[in-house]
Amino acid sequence: MIRDRILHHSRAFRSAAWQQLLLGCTVASPGIAWLVASYGFGLPTSDPLRDLPLLVLGAAAEEIVFRGGLQVALAQRYWGQWRWMPVARLPWLSLTSANLITGVIFALMHLWRHPAPAALAVLPVSLLLGLSFEWSGRLRIPIMLHLWFNVSLWAASFLMRP
Repeated sequence: MIRDRILHHSRAFRSAAWQQLLLGCTVASPGIAWLVASYGFGLPTSDPLRDLPLLVLGAAAEEIVFRGGLQVALAQRYWGQWRWMPVARLPWLSLTSANLITGVIFALMHLWRHPAPAALAVLPVSLLLGLSFEWSGRLRIPIMLHLWFNVSLWAASFLMRP
């Protein structure tokens, strides 16, 4: 099965190092969201009853399309070519070409609603979401992380509104 072939890191996902990275991302999200919102790159907060369900649906839809669709398709297409592009000399952190290409496309897709610096800032987050998908083998992890960041950004934007 192709899923088993391309998402072979599930044991690494249970490692202490990966769990610490995941915890770090979870804890850092509100601070990063506050910083992003303070630079004026927040989310619209005019109607909370409309905005919050859209954040949930948006995070899930983006992860299904980009991680579950594009990243899997690229991994199938490029399996064996540029299989690993090391980001650091840490054995538990490696960047696949599928994740890198998906991350760049994901960041570029944010240009339609955000200025270039904000869209570019999406790239590292996208790479972490892609890594969490590859290592867990499940879409729920990147969906939850994406949702947590979106809700954190919405809350920071809401608290900073005039």
